Amino acid sequence: MIIPVMDIMNNDCVSGKSGHRSTYTHLKSIYGDTPIEIATNLKKEGAKALYIADLDKIENKGNNDELISSINEIIPVLLDNGISNIDDVENNKKISTCSILATETMTDIDTSIEIFKKVDSKHILISIDIKNNEILSKNNTINIEDIIQLINKIKPKYTILLNITQVGTKQQAKSNITKKIISETPHTNHIIAGGVTNDTIDKYKKQDINNFLIGTILHEGNLEYNL
Repeated sequence: MIIPVMDIMNNDCVSGKSGHRSTYTHLKSIYGDTPIEIATNLKKEGAKALYIADLDKIENKGNNDELISSINEIIPVLLDNGISNIDDVENNKKISTCSILATETMTDIDTSIEIFKKVDSKHILISIDIKNNEILSKNNTINIEDIIQLINKIKPKYTILLNITQVGTKQQAKSNITKKIISETPHTNHIIAGGVTNDTIDKYKKQDINNFLIGTILHEGNLEYNL
């Protein structure tokens, strides 16, 4: 499964590298110029869902809820907008199909477990954010062992492994932390993200990993796989 990626800031689709959000600029995409146009054309091309990161909400600088809700009427949205509690998930149900609980904004492990206990698995998945070969989290006490234990406890249907350092670089090298998570979390389907190339897809498919978040090469028109 290939899931297109769209980062939204100030009601516009943007792109950049390595998570340096202050330098992000308007996204140039073969699928269109506006978020609605891009979403519509991706759906026509066969995309089954669209990953959206609301960068404004993640950084507590407002939100793009109205736009995201409109996109969700076109194609199911998997939304990363900085959720950290059950109320956030309930609010997201009004504008998206599925919420993403990302380590970047995760408050603590116990709260994360409670969220997964209360929310149907079809409405939530987890994203392990990795930067400079370390878990990225606003709670710097959360480490890789905590994350592995969390995944093995809640057994989410899908787990995103997002290497933020490689976002937009078209370079995807397996990090030690990615390898460890994959090998030690056998009860979830891994979604590879961040700098994914056609070669990346080929290599992971040989390991029976078939799910990817694709941004840069998709919007450039260089993706060699069907949506």
